[in-house]
Amino acid sequence: MIAKHTKTGGDPPPKRYASRAPQPSSSDINCGLLRYSIRFFVHRANRFLSQDWTSSPLHQSTHLLRYFAFALVGANPGISLIALARYIVIDKSRVSELVDSMEREDLVERRRMSEDHRSQGLFLTPNGITRLSIMSKEIQVYEQKIQELYSDEEHQQLIALLNRIHA
Repeated sequence: MIAKHTKTGGDPPPKRYASRAPQPSSSDINCGLLRYSIRFFVHRANRFLSQDWTSSPLHQSTHLLRYFAFALVGANPGISLIALARYIVIDKSRVSELVDSMEREDLVERRRMSEDHRSQGLFLTPNGITRLSIMSKEIQVYEQKIQELYSDEEHQQLIALLNRIHA
């Protein structure tokens, strides 16, 4: 016979959350096999940066992936969709959606390349140049708190080391 808990008798329900152990701080965690895992620490950094971005006021007006695409088009006039997708490591269809939305807002335009009429390059419009300048200033203020964690030399070294993974 299985006893059921009721107000009048039976076994009480389990106390799942009554006696939680105190949570160790990050410095108390032993990473074990993960202590040398680049994937693990890149994942942690990426999650932190993503959560930090999502909680920022800039997140409401700027999707970070869109900004990446926008900034790369500005720095590389004539870049192809394929090259842009490869560099930011997303599907060509996803980068195409980003570019389509930026075209509708008169921020970028596609132009046929003179060497090969089948291929198109991406260029900022005059409106796009202005908007990118404004966005870059806003994002630079946000990025400053991350950059302050590192000296200029460390910052350059970190970017170089992370770039080596994609190369």
